[in-house]
Amino acid sequence: MRRILVLTALLALLAAPAAALTPGSATVDEDFEDGVDFLSPGAWGMLPLADGHDGAGLLTEIPAGEHWGGSGHWYFEDHGLPEPEELYFRYYLRFPPGFFIEPPSRGKLPGIGGLSTYNCLGSRPSTPEEPCFSARMMFSRTYPSWGEPGYPDGPDDKTLIGYYVYHLDSPATRGDIWTWDPDVATLDHGPWYCVEGHIDLNTPGAHDGVLEGWVDGTLAFQQTDIAFRRADEDWIKIKSFWFDVYYGGSDPSPVDNEIQFDSLAFGPERIGCDDGGVFTPPFRDDDGSVFEGDIVWLADAGVTLGCNPPSNDRYCPDQPVTRGQMAAFLVRALDLPAGPTGRFTDDDTSEFQTDIEALADAGVTLGCNPPVDDRYCPTEVVTRGQMAAFLHRALG
Repeated sequence: MRRILVLTALLALLAAPAAALTPGSATVDEDFEDGVDFLSPGAWGMLPLADGHDGAGLLTEIPAGEHWGGSGHWYFEDHGLPEPEELYFRYYLRFPPGFFIEPPSRGKLPGIGGLSTYNCLGSRPSTPEEPCFSARMMFSRTYPSWGEPGYPDGPDDKTLIGYYVYHLDSPATRGDIWTWDPDVATLDHGPWYCVEGHIDLNTPGAHDGVLEGWVDGTLAFQQTDIAFRRADEDWIKIKSFWFDVYYGGSDPSPVDNEIQFDSLAFGPERIGCDDGGVFTPPFRDDDGSVFEGDIVWLADAGVTLGCNPPSNDRYCPDQPVTRGQMAAFLVRALDLPAGPTGRFTDDDTSEFQTDIEALADAGVTLGCNPPVDDRYCPTEVVTRGQMAAFLHRALG
């Protein structure tokens, strides 16, 4: 009886934009549903993304042989606000599968701008005549980690993030590269991650400036002895949030790369990773859906885990279901044992291979290319006709 109820719920779901939280402390809470209008005039290079972390997001493209993915500022003065000395920020970040960095290259990501002059970028440091600071985020798969203890070794499909900082004690004319804790900040390509940062400028002339960083709420970086301002530079403040995406250093991107962003917020207090407001567990994006009861029931029954690992706080009720995902649903619903591998030729690299083979061993699927039926087509969308066949065989 339980199997019939579970499969009926699945059928109801398959027959058929969350609102962003505005944190009380946030100066800006941008969900990118309307593109990049929040940036200053002249911002460029960023495109709306159909599927962000929650609703629409932002896509930046770095073409092969080029450096820039986009650049723009949100200036406090342009919005009638005083320039602060302390700021917290948060955005969701995703490197798609296949994102490639050629060792020892690296690149810049959005962060804090204190560009009171045209220094603190392009290997131009702060000087008494041209004072400034900047604390952008950065990405680096390998620098300085190639073979070093404690860092990812080799070209796995991962990227390590950190800070790229122009401060007064930089040993070179360029900014300093401060990678975050690799156990926390080495990001797999594919999932969305919540990245938070915090800057508190130093007392002018002192070494008490602060930079902190978190990934999915876990502290990944903390330094509390930074000098951004000289003794006579109390007028230097945080001028902007700098939405900068750049490959390099000097070497351009070796391939067409993309980086995706969503749910940007910044303000005087820590924002946190909750970008969807108050919601009824287990999922934040099904409240108000006509299928909410079915979705919650499936989650309670262990049939669905969510659609956005590792967070798994979204179900994506309006997205189509792939044949691979369908296999996982049915295997959990029917509690099917694992089957022998090798039935299909196209599921070896699929995360759903075990589920697909179990479904085939139980006779619930025959394949997708009759009469040969040596392929399963795990990435194709399930049609209503295929769903009828799945359910018919599953229910005997």
